[in-house]
Amino acid sequence: MAFRFKQFSVEDTRSTMRVGTDAMILGAWAEPPKQGFILDIGTGCGILALMMAQKSKARIDAIDIDHPSCREAALNFKNSPWNDRLSTIHTSIQLLAATTSFRYDYIITNPPFFEHQLKSPSIRKNQSRHDQELTLAELVSQIASLLTDQGRFALILPPGRILNLQELSMKQGVFPLRQLTIQSRPGKGPKRILLEFGRTGTGKTGHASLTILDTDGKYTPGYLYLTNSFHYL
Repeated sequence: MAFRFKQFSVEDTRSTMRVGTDAMILGAWAEPPKQGFILDIGTGCGILALMMAQKSKARIDAIDIDHPSCREAALNFKNSPWNDRLSTIHTSIQLLAATTSFRYDYIITNPPFFEHQLKSPSIRKNQSRHDQELTLAELVSQIASLLTDQGRFALILPPGRILNLQELSMKQGVFPLRQLTIQSRPGKGPKRILLEFGRTGTGKTGHASLTILDTDGKYTPGYLYLTNSFHYL
């Protein structure tokens, strides 16, 4: 069954990265340029690329190392209102960075971030969720090489990996601009952190926080407001 959003639908049964809360929050929070070129790394079913297409008039390349995911993303793109601005590329970020001189104005990714944790029996899922194929250091290095001088990138990670991310990014000359800390319910510790980086950082990061569910298990006003342009809730 397709996930139906206000302006598009997504099939995700064949993709390693399916529709989920992490992607919904990242796509809703991201601030892509109105024009230009956007890259979605590890697109899976294409949800982030579709959200970027709804929020801008940019052209969007969506890459993934998993061929079935690319095929499903391509079908989702074809059935969307923005099929003329969305393209899928079956490749890795390492290979793309090594073979193109093209630069992007905005890069977004929900990256593989599990490190030294129990893996799934599925090789495809391991590639998309664990950093065995793409370490955080490699990801940051390749992103930095693909950004324009005024370019920015946004991603989502567990709190325990944020300090390492910031250190790696600053070594590549990109600096944190905005940060959103996510907790699942009131009183719980941070679950995820979203960060946006740019080459023209001021040294000051705008911090905000968001709780997904209230004490009754209902979506909070903050979550509903953030995702209002996409969700039927």
